[in-house]
Amino acid sequence: MAKLQRILLISGAAIVALCGVLVVHIALVTKDKGPIPHLANVQLARIDFLETLPEHEAHRLQNAISAMPGVQRAQANLNDRNIVYAYDRTQQDQRVVFAQVDALTELPCQRLVVTAEAAASGCPAMVKGGLHDGVGQWIAQLFN
Repeated sequence: MAKLQRILLISGAAIVALCGVLVVHIALVTKDKGPIPHLANVQLARIDFLETLPEHEAHRLQNAISAMPGVQRAQANLNDRNIVYAYDRTQQDQRVVFAQVDALTELPCQRLVVTAEAAASGCPAMVKGGLHDGVGQWIAQLFN
């Protein structure tokens, strides 16, 4: 019986600690801090490939994009057939990056153009009306 109580106590403490970490994380992430100077002009962009992206080609394009002026980081996603990169809007334009990538590869590709509706919906990882969305909004309201 003592062993069961110990397991329940440790499990309960772990759950409380994880919930506490979650609340602190959401509070810090959702608190309006104003524009962060070094990130104010950083933008994410994505290039989608219409065919399978071979690993060697993905690494070649990833390195080429990363070497472009104003690009901070590029990441090839083989399973999703795309390359996501961060760039400084004051130094680079995503149309220029796309044109250079399109010229570097024979694979058909296209720029991701975010619709106004998608931009207004916020984080694309969150499903509107889902459990995570509801819990996140509730915790954010506690601290804002």
